Amino acid sequence: MKRISALALSAALLALTACSDSDDAKPAAEAPAAAPTQQTPAQTTPQQSTTPAGQPLSPAQQQALAEAATMPKQGTVLELLHASGYTYMKVDVGSDKPLWIAVTMMRAQPNDTVQWGDAAVMHNYTSKALHRTFDMILFASSASIVK
Repeated sequence: MKRISALALSAALLALTACSDSDDAKPAAEAPAAAPTQQTPAQTTPQQSTTPAGQPLSPAQQQALAEAATMPKQGTVLELLHASGYTYMKVDVGSDKPLWIAVTMMRAQPNDTVQWGDAAVMHNYTSKALHRTFDMILFASSASIVK
């Protein structure tokens, strides 16, 4: 399960990198030198400042992770869409505006209570498969139905 979560978060980070149109990401050769640190896989967390390949996250990626960390991690499903191996869920999180989350394909139904793990926020995300733009969406590493 941890492997799937890591893959889902990696896919979300890759999507953030591919969708970034800012020039603030520098090649590794231009980045200031820092003392390398050794970490075992058990010490690695999704919200650290490096990608799985060991490259530093861009400021936009760091902001996306930080913004998602402050958001709710549970809510009631209002609407579901399935496309390209993902389940998009419009979730009531108890605020005045519902939240859209995207996770790897899962079975859920309206009125199910779902909770999700680490996520990254994307603004103005356009899904080519759904032919739709989301003002804001969370790409979560995992999700499950709360019994």
